[in-house]
Amino acid sequence: MKVGFCQRPARCAKGFSLFELVIAIAIAGFVLTSIFKIADGSVRANAKMVDLQNEEIERDAFFTFLRNHFDSLPGDAIFNLRNTSSSEPYTSELTFQNTPVSFNWGGIPIAAQATRLITVPTVTGGLDIVLEYYDVQILDSDEGPAERGIDPIATVTLLDDVRLFEWSVLDVRNYENTERDEWPYEWDAPNQRPSYVELTVIFENGDRRVKRLFWIPKKSNPRTTMSALQNNARGARQNAGGAGVGGQPGGGPGGGGGGAGPGGNRQPGAGARPGTGGSGAPAGRGGTR
Repeated sequence: MKVGFCQRPARCAKGFSLFELVIAIAIAGFVLTSIFKIADGSVRANAKMVDLQNEEIERDAFFTFLRNHFDSLPGDAIFNLRNTSSSEPYTSELTFQNTPVSFNWGGIPIAAQATRLITVPTVTGGLDIVLEYYDVQILDSDEGPAERGIDPIATVTLLDDVRLFEWSVLDVRNYENTERDEWPYEWDAPNQRPSYVELTVIFENGDRRVKRLFWIPKKSNPRTTMSALQNNARGARQNAGGAGVGGQPGGGPGGGGGGAGPGGNRQPGAGARPGTGGSGAPAGRGGTR
């Protein structure tokens, strides 16, 4: 076995110089920094995309929630809309009464006599959209629930810090006389409700106005329907009672066939007329036709 030895140790021990090491470290640092920046940008872009998708899902869920419950309002529901500020950000109160099973959030049923969708100013100049539930009716007075000492039984914040949240309404009976940009911002007709409701929203960190139009279908008021049925039944009973009195033999108007007046001859199947005998001749005159 032969073991070789380096004849010139100076050449065999030659390595990297300090300058070469510095250059290598600088290149490695530059490469690692570039990789880190690319990875960080990718993570940030993915996070921003996820946030945007979550915001879109939240907005779609909000609009779907409103649409479903506008469609399901009962026939006796009372609709009330009023503005509560005269300067930006404009605030409003949208109140529904006689809606015991409407506006359930998250699949949890909440029995409420009245529901309010209100806008609450935030410290950043935006608006929080809050849904309030009440177990008593709150539209029977000009004073608000807070002024009367009535607290909601539950509250849910639907949207956070939006820049604009405005309602407008339209009654189809005034469609020809109302321009599209002149829809009223308030509604106070206890026995009526608008045909369409439009919502304009500018969401957080956005400048695009998002508009959604909601149709409120016409439904019969169950109280009015029940009252009409009761009146019809009462009238039918009164008519039946009157017909029973007039249907006696020889009776007055409306009597059955076969009735004869004085001196009249009864003929089977002859219908009686008011003031006539059973034979169809005037009362008091005998003879047949």
